[in-house]
Amino acid sequence: MSTITNHRTKGILLRFLPFWIFLVFFKFGGALHYSLISPLGERLLPLWIVGLLMGGGSLIQLLLDVPAGYLLDRFGYLKLLKLTTFFFILAAVCIVFGLTTVTYIMSLVMATAGWLFFGPGVNAYALSQAEKSNAGRFMSLRDMAGSLGVVFSSAILPFVLLFAPQAIGSTILIVLAAALVALFFSPKDTVSVHAEKKLETHHYYIRRHYLRDVLRAIKKLNPASSLLLMLNLSSSIFYGIIWFVVPLVIAHQANTGMLGLGLGVFDFAVVVLGYALGNLADKVEKRTLIFFGLLIFSVSGMLLGFNYGWLFLLFGFLATTGDEMAGISLWSWMHALDREHAQDGAVSGVINLAEDLGWAIGPMLAGVLYGLIGSSWTIAVGALPILVIWIIYQIMFRNNPIRSLTSAEVPRKPHRPRHKK
Repeated sequence: MSTITNHRTKGILLRFLPFWIFLVFFKFGGALHYSLISPLGERLLPLWIVGLLMGGGSLIQLLLDVPAGYLLDRFGYLKLLKLTTFFFILAAVCIVFGLTTVTYIMSLVMATAGWLFFGPGVNAYALSQAEKSNAGRFMSLRDMAGSLGVVFSSAILPFVLLFAPQAIGSTILIVLAAALVALFFSPKDTVSVHAEKKLETHHYYIRRHYLRDVLRAIKKLNPASSLLLMLNLSSSIFYGIIWFVVPLVIAHQANTGMLGLGLGVFDFAVVVLGYALGNLADKVEKRTLIFFGLLIFSVSGMLLGFNYGWLFLLFGFLATTGDEMAGISLWSWMHALDREHAQDGAVSGVINLAEDLGWAIGPMLAGVLYGLIGSSWTIAVGALPILVIWIIYQIMFRNNPIRSLTSAEVPRKPHRPRHKK
């Protein structure tokens, strides 16, 4: 059986190789651009304005999510992925012309347009191309390719910060141009992603739900849905602060190569521990996992910024481990409450709405706090909402009955990236 699985995975890998190359290079260039927003913006504007601009881009994405989905269906997934990559290339071109307030803001505008269709476009293309039997492997390869691109960008960030703005823009331009070229060799999409449900968590990836549907689902699936919403919101605020603050620290301090790699440790933890944590969720009581998961996440997050050496890697790993422990348990609990599974689409709206909002709030908060209390305390403050959720859970939900489900009954928890998507 494993031989057949490996053969099928190899077939998907080879047939869609240009698409995987696109993902690696797009996330390489896109994550590099995103991590440079705060240190480049600091040269031109007060940091609170930089945070406002950075978070504002994520807020625009949240507001335009529904119309972006309909445009993808109307004009085709691959076509709009080419367009969105071209917008990102324009973002790099703006920096090539030199770093001024005008070129900086124009670069952010183009990058916002570049991110708009990327997440839903990649998911829709992948699920429309995948067969029902290999959809899980297809999405796993998508996660691996995207994470690999982020690791590349994190590794070279300390060196790129030493470049002149024109060289920075040229580096991003070359990487994204390679991504665009790869798209032209990717298999064309001919089938709608809505034609067939390929995964139990299909709706998590194809999100297109209005606020009224989201609020209805939250009410029906309480208390698990409210806790999961709060966890996704607070964790996205935390990671949004990390991606604002850490590049600034790298720009200001010498010998921060390990810290650059630290930006990739959060996804690395999920890749390493994902399977083990899934098994743990079957054997350990959900209340215990939620209790310790939230506690480990909050404490590790608060300690994270007080040492930018190897302890940063350790606490980053532990923070994401706690995040996943709580998240897997809440995911299982919510699916136990959703017995009819008629709200799957709206449930995905709950999760994604909170994530997008968190990525908008995080940089805005960091932009204000960084100049007032410094990098270490800004990261610590970013972890406080997680501690508040832990306290709320102890007071309000600890005694709620949690119907246990095994991993065979619960759809695999989708990978939640700890970087801009």
